[in-house]
Amino acid sequence: MFNKYIYTSVIITFFMLIVSCNQQAVEEEEHHEENHAEEGILLSDPQIKQAGISIGSFDYQPLGQSIAANGTIELPPNNLASITPIMDGFVASIRFLEGAEVKKGQALVTLKNPDYITLQQEYIQAVNNFNVLEKELERQRTLTQAEVGAQKKLQQTEADFNNAKAQKSGLSERLKYLGISPAKVAQGNIQNLIYLTAPFDGTVTSVNAHNGQHVKAGEPIMELINRDHMHLELQLFQKDIHKVKEGQKIIFKVPAFENNKQYEGEVSLVGKNMNPKTKTIRVHGHFHEEFDLIAGLYVEANILQDTSKVKVLPDEAVIQNDGQYYYFTESGKENSKTLFSKNLFTPGTISSYFTEIKVFNQESDTTKIVKSGSFYLKSEMNKGEGGHH
Repeated sequence: MFNKYIYTSVIITFFMLIVSCNQQAVEEEEHHEENHAEEGILLSDPQIKQAGISIGSFDYQPLGQSIAANGTIELPPNNLASITPIMDGFVASIRFLEGAEVKKGQALVTLKNPDYITLQQEYIQAVNNFNVLEKELERQRTLTQAEVGAQKKLQQTEADFNNAKAQKSGLSERLKYLGISPAKVAQGNIQNLIYLTAPFDGTVTSVNAHNGQHVKAGEPIMELINRDHMHLELQLFQKDIHKVKEGQKIIFKVPAFENNKQYEGEVSLVGKNMNPKTKTIRVHGHFHEEFDLIAGLYVEANILQDTSKVKVLPDEAVIQNDGQYYYFTESGKENSKTLFSKNLFTPGTISSYFTEIKVFNQESDTTKIVKSGSFYLKSEMNKGEGGHH
């Protein structure tokens, strides 16, 4: 009796497993049918958003012969600045954070130190001493001319006066370096703070101190850059030197950027010295201001030899499968879903970023091309085809 019960339980369990598997297969089949139509792929608005699908039209780009080169985005030395004190001090305030835009002459950091006051006192004493000796020198010269004063006394006074003049001038320059006006100090206006100012319009790239911190002379408190003259520094192999000239167009991208965005520039200078280790020369390129580009980024570039433009699509829009090339277009609505259709084409020139569209279905709506998210559509199409086999 017990064995019969076990046998019956096994049969029931086996039957339930078969039913469950069949049910799962039906659900998967329904999902495939849901997203698959005879003319293409059907997607709901949430699915389109999830896939990151964007719609656009053909691009037109020069895809002639080009020369590959790698390099970095750089800034001229004069567009980099370290904000450092010329005398030790304590940070009273830091007025800007990293990423802030500043104007030339703006106060960036405030410092305090009793030594600043001492220096101004020394300058006032030097000014007073200079004024006294200046008058004494005039008196000695008058006496000597009248043959009353001694020549030796005049010479000593002249020496003392010159020393006082040098001391006054030296202290005056030190005050100017600190951003303190010698003229105001001479009038008795002593300030207990000094201000480090921006040498040019720019962006704060780093802040290396905090309020109350003691900073030494020459110690960087803040870093600034001026982005106005960012440029490309590319490395060109010797076999391509004769092909590159000033004015040629440069197409480049930043591999670190996920959006694979393309930027444009042009060759402004071709170097004359070869690096003996890498056997390359430097190519200097200019590009239009791009706020998402920063100095130090690695770039991959193509220097174009032919600038005639052809009809193209970006890599993320093109699917290559079993020797066929195709792209998707938005081709209508069906049951509140969007229908996407597959469009075969014949490719022309293929670059690192684009594929030339040589021959394609002229009846397709070329303003509703899927520019990104094509691989998601391909995946859904494969699911649908698999479900019909």
